[in-house]
Amino acid sequence: MNLKKLAVLSALTLTLVFGTMMFGGGKTKAAGPTCSVPGDYATIQGAVNDINCTTINVAAGAYSENVSIGRTLTLNGAQAGQPFATRVSGGPLESTVSGANPIGANSVILINAADVKVDGFTLKNAVTVGASLGITVKVNGNGAIIVNNIFDGITTTDVSSNGTAQAVYLETGPDNVNVSDNAMQHIHSNRSAKGVLIGFNGGGNQSQNALVKGNSIHDVTSDTRGAYGVSVANVVGGTSGLQILNNTISNLIGGGWVHVIGLEGDTPAVMVTGNSLSNVSSPGPDVIGVWFEVNPSFSTASVNGNNLDVGPAAYGIAVSPAISGSGAVDGTCNWWGAPNGPGSVGTGNGSKVSPRVNYSPWSTSPEPAGSCNGSVATNKDQCKDGGWQNRFRANGSAFKNQGDCIQYVNTGK
Repeated sequence: MNLKKLAVLSALTLTLVFGTMMFGGGKTKAAGPTCSVPGDYATIQGAVNDINCTTINVAAGAYSENVSIGRTLTLNGAQAGQPFATRVSGGPLESTVSGANPIGANSVILINAADVKVDGFTLKNAVTVGASLGITVKVNGNGAIIVNNIFDGITTTDVSSNGTAQAVYLETGPDNVNVSDNAMQHIHSNRSAKGVLIGFNGGGNQSQNALVKGNSIHDVTSDTRGAYGVSVANVVGGTSGLQILNNTISNLIGGGWVHVIGLEGDTPAVMVTGNSLSNVSSPGPDVIGVWFEVNPSFSTASVNGNNLDVGPAAYGIAVSPAISGSGAVDGTCNWWGAPNGPGSVGTGNGSKVSPRVNYSPWSTSPEPAGSCNGSVATNKDQCKDGGWQNRFRANGSAFKNQGDCIQYVNTGK
């Protein structure tokens, strides 16, 4: 071989080596700001690792990996922007990401940077050892947006104390996180199972101003402990500014208890509005729609306009008797599953209500179109102009007509 040919071959070799180093082995062009998977990269993590990719579009297909995001970006599945109700979990039009490591608490997607958006995926995670996690947002994940995803099959078979499952986990105090318009289904563990978990008991960092809105959370099962739709742990310092709005939560089965919305730590000024809770069961009596446990700010809570139809043996709203302090939860204008309102300390036949909850007036039909004027008749004017139809005796019984209502006000009979 002459020197000229040798020089050409050497230059070609250097070019190929340099190209491999620069573009990740087989990549033919510089990336960003929008990158595709597959196409620019064979894996989602490969695109995440390229700092030039600020928007990553993931095509429909199956992806087996655990993705860790440590910088600001937008991660779009093939169904980004599309509501979950029109889609098929794991179907051919979905970008379906399944956790690749079944051992240990490995999230399908881990977010540890500000302003990350994850939109339009199906996410699955079948774990044999440790906790099963869909998306975890760590302390640096302020402003994360988790929207239009289907979490389906977040499960673990671990029977130890580590064997928990949660579709979305705000672990160590990320603020201003938006979890909206997702489906979370078939969440199953031996220990507690949750749709959304905010914080961990004894943790010293709080998640402030979280929004949990418009999600469908169903078929959540714990074999031995609690089943939750949304759970707020007992975090040191409290979790303020939390809004839980317009979620549908159903088919929760607990091995020990069910707290559909478990506000088990301090939640100053929490707003629970427009949610529909139904079809919950547990072997014991500890079945509650909205539960205030170690929550000294319970009297600042607003729980209004919800369907608390969890059955007459369960509580729609309950405040733990162990909480000290005065005041009451604003629990007005909710549908309790019966026109005459809640039972237990209430007057009606619907789901029960505990002391320290203001429940009157209540809705006499399901929300959002419910009529919020149900209460015990106390004066004859309330009986007039059809008002008797939404008023009741103190024992919860309805009136036959306007005259019956007026007679009760006048005589107590």
